[in-house]
Amino acid sequence: MSDFWRNTVTESEEDAKKLPLTWKRLLKVCFHLWRQFDDPYYAGFAAQIAYFIFMASVPMLIVLTQVLGIFDISMDFIRIWLESHLSHQMSSFMESLFSASSAALSNVVLLALALWASSSLAFSLSRLTTYTLSYGRYRFNYFSERIRAIPVAMLSILAVAATLILYVYGETIANRVFHSAFAAEMISSLKTPILGLLFFVIVLANYYLLPRIRVPVRAVLPGAIVATLGIMIATWLYSVVSARATSHNLLYGAFSSIVAMMFWFYIISWVLCIGMMFNKSWDIHMRRGRLTPAKIREYLINQYPSNGVEMFNKLIIGEYDMEDRSLDSIAVRFSRKFDPGYEEKREREIRELQEERRIRLRIEKEIEDELQEGTMIDADPDEQDNGSAAADT
Repeated sequence: MSDFWRNTVTESEEDAKKLPLTWKRLLKVCFHLWRQFDDPYYAGFAAQIAYFIFMASVPMLIVLTQVLGIFDISMDFIRIWLESHLSHQMSSFMESLFSASSAALSNVVLLALALWASSSLAFSLSRLTTYTLSYGRYRFNYFSERIRAIPVAMLSILAVAATLILYVYGETIANRVFHSAFAAEMISSLKTPILGLLFFVIVLANYYLLPRIRVPVRAVLPGAIVATLGIMIATWLYSVVSARATSHNLLYGAFSSIVAMMFWFYIISWVLCIGMMFNKSWDIHMRRGRLTPAKIREYLINQYPSNGVEMFNKLIIGEYDMEDRSLDSIAVRFSRKFDPGYEEKREREIRELQEERRIRLRIEKEIEDELQEGTMIDADPDEQDNGSAAADT
C-alpha cells in the first residue's frame, strides 16, 4: 500500500485547528483548485457530462408531462421554450415526443432505454466525485456502479422536474392545492430564491449519494454552494446571450440553437466538476480534516463493518496490488487465459515489482540502522563525561 494512504501523518494540536476564511486563504483555495486541472482525468469530463445532460433532458421532459397531468396543467410553457430556443424542425420533433401515443409494451421499452440513458449522467458524476475524493486511487467497477446510478438518476430527474414545475407553475399549484392567494403571492415573490434552494439541495444530494465513498454532508457542503451559484450565473448568462444573439445561426445554421444549448450544458458541467474539486481544496487549506487520506480510509472501513479493511484494499488501488491475483479485472483475467504471452509478461512485471520492493526495504533498513548508530555515537561522549565526573567525585 502506498505511503499516501498509511495513517502515519501526525499533526500538532495547533495545525489541527480550523482556520478562519481570509482573502489570502481563499486565494490559496482557488489556486489549488486551478492546479487540479493539471490532472488529465478532468480534461474531457465536462464534455462527457454535458452530453449526458442532453441525453437526460428528454426523460426529464417526459416526467414533466406526467406530473403536470396530475394537476391538469398545460405543457404550453415547454412548447414556447422549444420554439424560442430550437429551430422549427427540431422543436416540432421534440413536441412529437409528448403528443405521440404508442402501445404499452413500447412505452415500457422506451422508458427503460430513457432511464438507462439518463443514468449515464449519474454514472459519470459518480466516477468524477469518487475519483476526486480518493485522490485518483479508486478502482472502478463498471457494472456495479452503472446499476447503482439508476436509482440516483430517477431521484434526480424527479427532483429537477418538480423544481421546474414549482418555478413555472408555483402560483397555479398553490391556488389549486391550498386555495390560498397569499401562498400563491408568496411563491411568486420568492421564485428565484426557492429555485436556488431547490437546486442546491439537488446538487448536495448528488455530491453526497453518488460517490462510492460515503463522506459527511458537511464535507461536500462548500462545493455544493459554489456549484449552485455557478449554475444560477451560467443559466442567467445563457438567457441573456440567447435573447441578444440575433445572428448566431450564421455559422451553424439550423443547428445553432442546439450548439448554444450544448455550450450551456458544457458550462454547467464544468461548474459541477469545479464544485466537487472545490471541496478538496477547501478541506486542505482551511484545515477541516474531513477529506484527508486517513479520513477517507476511515470512512470506507466504517461503510463495511464486517470486512472494512478487505473492502478498502479491494476498492483503493495500492502500490503492490499487481501481486494479488484476486484483484485482477475481467480484462486481465481473460488476457491471462487467452492472450498468448500475456501471462509470462504479467508474471515478469510482478517479479520486477517484488524486486523493487525488496531493494527499497533494504535501503530503508540501512538508512534506519545508520541513523540509530549515529544517535548512539552522539550519545556516547556525554555518557563518558558523566562517568568521568562521577569517578572524580
